[in-house]
Amino acid sequence: MPESTKPFAAVIMAGGQGQRFWPLSTAERPKQFLDLNRSGRTLIQATFDRLLPLTGGVERLFVATAARYGDLVREQLPELPGDNLLVEPTPRDSAPAIALSCLAVQERLGNVIVGFFSSDHRIGGSGFTATTKRAISVAENEAGLVTIGIRPTRPSTGYGYIELGVVSADSEGASLEAYRVARFVEKPNLRLAETYVAAGKHLWNAGIFVWPVETALSELDRHVPELMQPLRLAFSSGAIDKVFPDLQRISIDFALMERTDRAYVVPGAFEWDDIGDWVALERLIAPQLGAGGTNTVVGKHVGLDTSRNIVYTEDPEDVIVTLGVHDLVVVKRGKTLLLIHKDRVQEIKSLLEDDRLVEMLRTENA
Repeated sequence: MPESTKPFAAVIMAGGQGQRFWPLSTAERPKQFLDLNRSGRTLIQATFDRLLPLTGGVERLFVATAARYGDLVREQLPELPGDNLLVEPTPRDSAPAIALSCLAVQERLGNVIVGFFSSDHRIGGSGFTATTKRAISVAENEAGLVTIGIRPTRPSTGYGYIELGVVSADSEGASLEAYRVARFVEKPNLRLAETYVAAGKHLWNAGIFVWPVETALSELDRHVPELMQPLRLAFSSGAIDKVFPDLQRISIDFALMERTDRAYVVPGAFEWDDIGDWVALERLIAPQLGAGGTNTVVGKHVGLDTSRNIVYTEDPEDVIVTLGVHDLVVVKRGKTLLLIHKDRVQEIKSLLEDDRLVEMLRTENA
C-alpha cells in the first residue's frame, strides 16, 4: 500500500452562518469565528492549526468563504496568503462552492490531492492526521473520491449516514481500512438510527472529502454538466461574479457523492462533533455539579434545584441565577437573552425568520 506521492492541499469551508447557535453566532460573526469553549482559539483557527502540518505550509492551505466574511478570515488567520482566500460571491450550497475551489486549486497548484474540511467542527484525540493521510493515500491509489466517516456514538437523527461496502483493494497491510461506499442514507428516524448503530455497518457523514482534483472535476462534469459548463466558462473568462448567483443550488452530496461510482470512505480514528446546536455544549464542556443539580455552564451561574440546563454568557460580569428549572438553554449575549427548552433548539432557525424579531434586531444593530 504505497503512500501518496502527490502534494496535498486543503480547503477550509467557512461560509456558513451557524444559525442554531444564535444569539452568540450571528450573520455578522458566525460560530466558526467564535471561541465557544474559551480554549484560546476560535473554531476556524483550530481547523487551520490542524491542517497546516498536513499541507506542509500555508501555500497549500486555502479558505473558501462568503464575501461578507473575508475580513474576518484575514483578521483571524493573518498567516494565510491573500490569494488563498477563495470568495464565493453568493451562497449556492456546497457543490458550486467546492467546484469553484477545485478549479482555483487546480489552476494554482496543478493536479494535486485536495481535501475539504468544515471550519466549525471539533476534532479530538490523536488520530486525525493518520486518518487524513490514509484518505489521501486511497484517493491517489484508487483515483477515488474519499470521504471520512465517523463511527456513531449515539443513534443521532440529525446526521446522514454512509453504509460501508467492501474493503478497498489497497487496504491490505494498512493500519486503517478503507471501504467502497455502498450508499449514502438520508437522516433516518430514531428506530432506523438505532438499527444502524447496533449493526455497526454505518458511519456518520461528516462532510469531509479528499480526492484528486482532476478526478473530482471530471466526475462533476459527468454528473452535473448543467452546473459545470457555465461555471467553467465563467472561471476561464473571469466572470464568476456575474454567473455564480444563477448557478444551480445543490449540495455536493447530491451532485456528486451519491451519484459517482468512485466513492470510498475511511472511518475516522478520532473524536468528532459538528457542534450543530446549543445542546452540543454538553458534549464539549464538563458539567458543573451545584446545589441540587448538574448543569453545563460557561460564565457565572448560581442554581438551586436546577439541573440539565445549558447556561452561557459571554460577559464575565454577568451572573445568571436559576431556581427550579430543568432542561433549558439560557444564553445571554449583549442585550439579548435566549430562553428555550433543549428539545426545541432545532427551531432557532425558524425563530430568526419571525418578522418581530427581525425588526427588533435590525433596530438594535442600526
